[in-house]
Amino acid sequence: MDIIFEYLIKALEVVGVAIIVMGVLKMLLVFATCAIRRISPDKFINQIRIELSNYLVLSLEVFIGRDIIETLLNPSINDIIVLVVLVILRTLLAFFLNYEIKHMPQKNIPKELKKKQ
Repeated sequence: MDIIFEYLIKALEVVGVAIIVMGVLKMLLVFATCAIRRISPDKFINQIRIELSNYLVLSLEVFIGRDIIETLLNPSINDIIVLVVLVILRTLLAFFLNYEIKHMPQKNIPKELKKKQ
C-alpha cells in the first residue's frame, strides 16, 4: 500500500510543477503575441498577473495535499511540525496571492489578443 502512496506523492509533485509551467508558458505566449503584434503589454499586465497568480495558488493547493499525504505515511513529530509550518506558509502565500488578485485594478485584454486566446 505504501508504494501506491509513494507514486501518488510523485504524481502530485509532477502535477503541481506542471500547473506552474503551464501558467508561465501561457504568460510567455501572451508576451510573445504582444511582441509580434507590437502591442504594449502594459495595457493588460494586471490581467496577466491575475492569471499567473491563479496558477500559482492552484499549484500550492496541490503541494499542500502532497505534503499531507506524505506526512500520513511518516507521522513522526518532526514531520508533523514541518508539515504544519509548510501548510501555514503556503496557506499565507495563497491568501496573499488571492488578496492581491481581488484588489488589483482590472483592465481589459485588447481585442487583438482575445481573438487568438
